[in-house]
Amino acid sequence: MSTNIAKFNELLARIAIALESRNQPTVSRGFFDYGLKVYCNAVKGNGDGWYSLHDGIAITQKPVFRGELVSIGFPTVERRGQAVRKFHLVMRADEIVTFESGHDCFFSKTILAAFAMTSPELLAQPIQLATYLKTLNTGDKTLAVSLRDHNGIQIQSDWQNTDDWQAISTAAICNVNEALATRQ
Repeated sequence: MSTNIAKFNELLARIAIALESRNQPTVSRGFFDYGLKVYCNAVKGNGDGWYSLHDGIAITQKPVFRGELVSIGFPTVERRGQAVRKFHLVMRADEIVTFESGHDCFFSKTILAAFAMTSPELLAQPIQLATYLKTLNTGDKTLAVSLRDHNGIQIQSDWQNTDDWQAISTAAICNVNEALATRQ
């Protein structure tokens, strides 16, 4: 009888995956024809989120990207003559793409919280990012991201601004590093 229950549970899990991913767009690797550095900013991205710069002009990117994780980090970069701390999510599709955003913005926190709670085994597989504009309680709009694993199942973790972001960032970096070690 427990064998039947196990088979039934396995069937339910497969049905749940099918229902969850049924309405998701099929995305091949990468952005196809886009640049190597993509910026994440709702205001500067012509209102659509991700953008790249070509001769100083912001070019809006497609809102969905699929690829493998390469690294995450918090480099200090120069912007408008000042040193600024940023969040970099580096992924590989047909080429290496760096997603840059503020180190403490909604986009970065959503990715960090999700990666901190996701197993390295899942992070070792390709993942999909899809951006959208979210209206905050203040009425402001921000760039948000929906993450999906290689099966199309949403990866998420709820978070608050008051959470321990140093601990969350450390856990996310550890999970990504462990995922990369299992791929090599």
